[in-house]
Amino acid sequence: MGKLKHLGSALSRMHTAKGFGVHSPFAFNFIKNVLDEEYGYYCYDHLQQLRLAVTERTQAVQGYKPRVISISEAAALFRVANYYNPPLFLSIGTSYGVAAASLLTVSRRSRAVIYDPAVTDNNAACELLAGYKSRITDHDKLQDAIAEYEKLLAAEDSAACRFVAINNLADSDAPAATALIDSMVQKEGVLVLRNICSSRPMTALWQRCKEQMSYGMTFTNEKMAVIILSPKLPRQDFAIWLS
Repeated sequence: MGKLKHLGSALSRMHTAKGFGVHSPFAFNFIKNVLDEEYGYYCYDHLQQLRLAVTERTQAVQGYKPRVISISEAAALFRVANYYNPPLFLSIGTSYGVAAASLLTVSRRSRAVIYDPAVTDNNAACELLAGYKSRITDHDKLQDAIAEYEKLLAAEDSAACRFVAINNLADSDAPAATALIDSMVQKEGVLVLRNICSSRPMTALWQRCKEQMSYGMTFTNEKMAVIILSPKLPRQDFAIWLS
C-alpha cells in the first residue's frame, strides 16, 4: 500500500519539483536551485565510491547487504548542506558513514558531532569515518551528543546555522530526539529527517515536527524531509521529487 501511495503522488511531486504552483519566492528558489538542482557536483562520484566500498566490504566481511543512503539522497543532503554551509553539524545515525560524509564533504573547515552506535559494529563504516576523524566528535549516548552540539554551536559565531540530520533512530532514543525536535522548532535552523516512511520512530518524529511547527517550510519526497525553520517563512508543506 505504501508503494502505491508513493506512485500515486509521484506526478504531483514532479510537478512541484519543477516549480509549478509554488508561489513563495524562497520555496521556488530552494526547490529549483537546491533540491532539484540539475547540474552535478564534483563530490557525487566520491560519495558513490564511498557507498559502493561500504556496501561491498560489509557484504563480503559481515555477510549482509547494508541499507546505505541512496546516491540521490546523499547528493540532496550535500546540496542542502552546501546551500547553508554551517560550520557544525549534528548527525544522528550516519548510514554507515556515508550520510555524515555527505555533510562533511561540503567544507574542510566544517565539523560534526555524531551519535551512531551501529558504526562501532561495522569496520567499513569505521574506516570511512576515520578519514574525517579530526573533524568528528562522537558520543555513545544521544543526550551527550546533543549537549555537546549545543555547547560547540554556542561557541561559534552567533549567525552560525543550526543544522541537524537524523538518519535513523532506535525506540530507546525517541524521547531525547523528540525533545530535540521540540526545541528546534522554536528556533532557526535546518532539520533533515530520513527514513520517514520505513521506520516507525522516524515516522513519529516527522509527524511530531509538523505538529509542533508554527513557522517554516517542509519539503519531502515521502522518504526524506528537509525542514527549514525560520520565523520569516510562513508555515507551508511541499511534496517534491528529489533528483
